[in-house]
Parts: sequence; structure tokens; C-alpha cells
Amino acid sequence: MKISKGIFGLAAAVFTVAAFRIFICFSPYPKLNAFRNLPKSTRVYDCNGELIQILSLENGLRREFVSLEKISPEVREIFIRAEDRKFYRHFGIDVLSICRAAFQNIENGRIISGSSTITMQLARMMRKSENRNIFAKFTEAVDALRLEARLSKDEILELYLNHLPFGFNTEGVASAARFFFGKEISLLSQAELCCLAVIPRKPSLYNPFVNPEKCAEAAVRIAGLPYDELKIAAMRAKKFMYPENMPHYVRYLTSSGSCECYSAEQINVSVSLALQRKAENLIAAAVAKSKQFRITNGAVLVCENSSGKILAWVGSANFNDDFHGGQNDGVLAENQPGSSMKPFLYAMALENGFTPASILPDIPMEFGSEQLYIPLNFNNRYNGPVRLRTALASSLNVPAVYLLNQLGLGKYISVLDDLHFFSLKNSNPGLGLALGSAEVSLFELVQAFSVFPRDGIFLPLVSEENKVDDKKNVFQRDTARLICSILSDNDARYLGFGDNKAFKIPFSAIFKTGTANQFQNITALGATPLYTVGVWMGNFDGATVIGKTGSSLPASVVRDLLITLQKNESAEFKLPVLYSKKKICLVSGMPAGDNCPDTKLEFLPNNETAENCSWHTKSGVVYPQRFERWFYQKELIGTVKNDNMPLQIITPRNGSIFFYDSSLPDSVQSLTVEVTGGKSDELHVSVDDGKSSFVVNRHFSFKIPLQPGSHKITVSCADEQCELSFLCRK
Repeated sequence: MKISKGIFGLAAAVFTVAAFRIFICFSPYPKLNAFRNLPKSTRVYDCNGELIQILSLENGLRREFVSLEKISPEVREIFIRAEDRKFYRHFGIDVLSICRAAFQNIENGRIISGSSTITMQLARMMRKSENRNIFAKFTEAVDALRLEARLSKDEILELYLNHLPFGFNTEGVASAARFFFGKEISLLSQAELCCLAVIPRKPSLYNPFVNPEKCAEAAVRIAGLPYDELKIAAMRAKKFMYPENMPHYVRYLTSSGSCECYSAEQINVSVSLALQRKAENLIAAAVAKSKQFRITNGAVLVCENSSGKILAWVGSANFNDDFHGGQNDGVLAENQPGSSMKPFLYAMALENGFTPASILPDIPMEFGSEQLYIPLNFNNRYNGPVRLRTALASSLNVPAVYLLNQLGLGKYISVLDDLHFFSLKNSNPGLGLALGSAEVSLFELVQAFSVFPRDGIFLPLVSEENKVDDKKNVFQRDTARLICSILSDNDARYLGFGDNKAFKIPFSAIFKTGTANQFQNITALGATPLYTVGVWMGNFDGATVIGKTGSSLPASVVRDLLITLQKNESAEFKLPVLYSKKKICLVSGMPAGDNCPDTKLEFLPNNETAENCSWHTKSGVVYPQRFERWFYQKELIGTVKNDNMPLQIITPRNGSIFFYDSSLPDSVQSLTVEVTGGKSDELHVSVDDGKSSFVVNRHFSFKIPLQPGSHKITVSCADEQCELSFLCRK
């Protein structure tokens, strides 16, 4: 009976031990996985290895992670000596130390000696329990056994060294070395390491900033070094000021998921801090110079064309300027870009039958029906027939709207979608999109503009290397090269900008600027074959600037950055392959004839066989009929050709509403009517079904008295007739 009871007891003991072994090895331990996946304070370095930031975690905590293989044996040895000399010889619990500590604590009636091994301390970190009673100790011991059963000693030590709390929102030896001594952990001396190792015991007491003597006294017990040497090391401690470089860019990295922030030890991004500082200084100086115009902010974005890598990112003139919204990011903020959008429209035109020599009408024009749209140039002037090259380089508005109306809004939006203008998805800008009336970001503008020096290939802007799969041909190679030819042509730009120094640069570069209608946003884009730069200036609160400042302010910043970037590198824009330069007439854009007084070489398709200029004859210049209205307003020398255009009332539009001002005499209230087309030089006019009728000779422009009521005008020319109705209200 006694034997059977002994066997039963032995079996029960074996079963208990086995069950406990199974428990510590295989029981769920979610705290371990959660602990191992805690976010890290990733170190962010620029392309030259200069530290940008060390990412802070909740409440400003810094927890840098360094793999054990990068932690020197000396560091490991000192911290093991400080906390758990038998670390590699026990199985998570040091029984002898527990017994010794219990005896000392009972003998003295208070806790004077601890018994926690490194593994037990790690278990306590995982539970984050403030209790230090017997039950808590027992729980730590069990968890320590679970850790030892699941992890190797080196894995335990790695987790411990990287999560050890040092107070002052600092965890881990890497962050502690930086915080207390301003160095990488590998650069600390033995004395500094010993001082660092004792701080976790009582961070407030052993803080070397305020108690270097206490810190040195504690370190003597583990160092084997003289007190004076340790005190000198402790006195060298100086609180590290964490760099806060590129705050907008770092915020973009952490929020966009473009890099492994909070999971990687460190990331090396493509930006250059040297270039960043140059950009920050330039935009701050430009904003300071423009205070008289009520411009309070600006942003800069720079990329490398070949890779799409971001090289500089300035979100505002001063991140710490709360009054002017300095923490807003002007690179990502959506604003009206104005004429900065035009190159994409003109590139689409080049792929739909237009050439740089194509003539576009820069004349008074009205678009739409119910919602009338009448575009104006920035100087309220019209230039008549202009070549596409001049219209784009000089940023004329009317030709751009004409092109969009001809090519189709839907088709253009599709092109912009290919260029990743995703901010336009929910907008309904109408023909105003030709002039940049819809809001987009500087990020989108720079990303899209860089397709031109890249031969029409789109690459998304990134912080690291682009993958080949990300490439997309948005424009044909020659289209992109023609746009580069146009936007780098200072002669073609003269009509709109004059001899502007902001565009003068000692190497090949393209520029495009834009100003929103109410001058609250001014944008400039520039590129060489190697780099693209974008600058926005304005106000985050939407306030308009004072006066028409023009775009030379941001353009000057673009120019200076391109000069900084280019340095001594030489690169030219490539010439189109399927085009060759031919002599054209500057007025008609057609191949020059014998009677053309002014000619110029222009890129025309190799396979195009157009007839010579038909505008210039021996007797003078003859303009097409669609320029009739402009011709007579300008009182030019020459004639207008009757092209048998359909008879059309240009202005006013059918269904227009006017208002009668009773405070003014009837003699000064009249309505101007303009008509084009017709096969005859005589126009017969009937007002209100014959109440008034008369004949007008070409050019067909006349006035009628404006009276309250509904009215109808009927005009006829040869066998054509058209009419319009309008309303005049009191």
C-alpha cells in the first residue's frame, strides 16, 4: 500500500512538472508578441548619412532599437554585471539570489536587496505592473520561465537592452546613450557605460545631469574603475537636443506609409539636408521680402528626374509660426495653381494634331451657354493670331481655353488622372480648368511637371528608389521634348513676361508659373534635364495678396535652387526625333513664302507637307475671317479674307439678361452687337420684328438702344439668317 502511494505520488509529481513544462512552453503568451512589436523610434537619415530626426513615440518617448549584433560585447558585459551576473547560467530565476534577498529583507525588516534577474525584469516590463508584492514577484518568475522556454539568451538580452527604462521618456541603451551623453552607444567610453548602466535603478537619484557624484558612487561597484574617473564621465553628461529637421517631410513619411517608420531601426531617405537648408533659407527670405504684398508663407518641393526621388521638402516658411499656420504643409495643401497647369493641356494638344507653329486665336471669345465663360488674358489685351509656342511660353489665357474647348474637358481630365492629379476626382471645374481654376497640390504639380524632362514618362515621387513597374508613358517622347523646347524659349516668353531675370539661367531649364485669379496663390515650376523644383507662395488662410505681385517671387527661388542643384553638371534637353526645324512665317505659322517679312525656324513634323504661307501676298497681309473682330478693333494695316464662315452673332449671347439704369439718360444706355461670317459685305438688321431696321457694312458691329422689356434681333446676310433674344430688366 505504501509502495502504491509512493508510485502515485511520484507519478503526480512527474505529471505536475510535465504540465508546468507544457504550460511555460506552449501556453498563449500574447504579451510577448505585443512587446516584440512595440513601435520603435526609427532613426531617419538623409542621403549623406546626416541625422534628420529620431521619431518620438507616445508622449515624446524615445525607444531606439539596435540589434544585439550591433551592441558591443563590452556594453553587454557591463549591463549584465550591473543587473544579473549569472544571466547566462540560470534558467530565468536565480534561486540563490532569491534566498539571499529574502533573508536580508527579513533580517532588516525592509527591502534592501532585489533578486530579479534580467529575464524577470523583462517580464515585468511586459506587464507594466507597479506592484512589487510577493504575488507580483511570483508572476514575474513564472513569466521569466516562459520567456526562457521560448527565447534564447541573446534574444532575451536584446529585448531587455532595447526596452530598459531610463526615465525621462527614454527607453533602451541606444536612446539612453544619446539622451545622456549625445553619442551613439558604440562611442561611449567604459566609464560612461558604467554610469549609464546604473541609471535605470533610480533615474532621479542617479541622474548624471544633477547628481554626477551619486551616479559615480553607484557605478564604482560594477566598474572596477576609480571614482574620480567615473565622476568625470558623469559630469560630461549633457542633455541631448533631438534634431527636428524637416518636420513636414517627416510627418509625410510617418502618415503616408511610404517608409517603414516605427518598425525599422533606421531608414535612409533620398532627401539632402544641405539642399533642404538652402531651400528653407530661400523661401524664408522670399516671404520676408514680400510682406508688403501680404504674403505670409511658402513651400518648396525638389525631386530628381531620373528616379523620382524627393530631394527637399519645405512645407512652410516657419514651422513654429502658429500665427501664420506654419504647421500646415504647403506641399500637400490644395490651392489653385493658375497657369502652372497649362503645359499638360498643350502637351495633349500636340498629340492631337497641333504643332508648335499652329495658330491659336487670342481674341475675345465666349464659351458655354447657360453658364457663360469669357476668359481674359492677365493684361486684358488680345494678340489676335498667336503661334502655339508663344501662347504657352507667354501663358496666354484665351488660347488655352480655346484648346480645352476644342479637345474636350473629359479627355483632358483623363490625362490629368494619368498624371496622378487625384485631388481633381471630385471637382467640376469646367473650362476654367485650362487656367488652373481647380485646386491641386504642389506635390502633384512637381510630380507631373517632371514628366517633360523625362521624355513623357511618369514616375511617382518617392523617398527611396522607384521600381521599374511604377513607370508609365503619359506623353510621347517628342511631345515632352517639344514642351521642353517651348518652356525654355525666352524669346517666346517675351510677349507675356518681357525680359524677366527670374527666368535667366546659365544652362538649359524650363519654367512655368501660375497665379490664381484673386492672387492668393502664386506658383512656379522649373526643371533641368536632371532636377525639378516647385515653389508655392501665398497664405494658408486664403487671404488675397495686396497688388498683382506676379510670379517672379517664386520663380526666383526656383532659379536659385536649380543653380544650386546643377552646379557644374552639364545636361541639355534632347531634340525631338520625328520633327525637324523649318522656316515658318511668324504671323501665319505656315511654312514661309516669298512675301513673308518675318520668319523663324520651328519644329514641324518630318512627314508634314503643308503649303506655304497664304496670308502674305504681294499687296499685303490678309487675315482669316475669324480674326475679323480683332482686326477692326486694332485698326491694322491689311485686309480680312472672306472665308464664307457661317453667319454668327458673337455678342451678346442668346438669352442674356441686362439691367436698365433709370438714373442714367437713355442716350448713354446702349447694347453693342457684333456679328461675324456671312457671304456678303452687307448685313441687314431687324430689331423687335421690324420696329427698327437698318443695314451695316462689314465689319458687322452696331449699337441699339437698351430699353426695358424682352427684345429680339434678327440679322441676315445673303441667304443666311440668325437671331437672338435678350431681356432688359429695370
